[in-house]
Amino acid sequence: MDDNGQAPADDVKDPAEQESLARSLAEDLTDIFIQYVRGDIDFADTSFATYDVLQDLHIVAIGAYDLVEEDESDDDTSDDTSDDTSDDTSDDSGDDEGDIAGEYDEESATEEQEELSGEPAR
Repeated sequence: MDDNGQAPADDVKDPAEQESLARSLAEDLTDIFIQYVRGDIDFADTSFATYDVLQDLHIVAIGAYDLVEEDESDDDTSDDTSDDTSDDTSDDSGDDEGDIAGEYDEESATEEQEELSGEPAR
């Protein structure tokens, strides 16, 4: 990507392809807005989803994307996790919500947070 946020000259995208992608993103926005109006999603989720679509639009506009052919015979490789049957819940049968599996070590957690933030704990 050059200083102007454009894709390199040797990777120029087809304007018709970009227009098609922009139309597809507009359809995604329409779906998001309809879900919001129906009450299927709340305002925060609508905002985040809209922002994601706008980020995708920017990527399309500057040509910083590569289209990948999807193999329709293998539906298990989809990025859609809405029907993902695996969950991240533990097998802990305790009734307390928010239980953390395993032992919590405050010192190592503090060290990890200091490292991630780049600042010492206060």
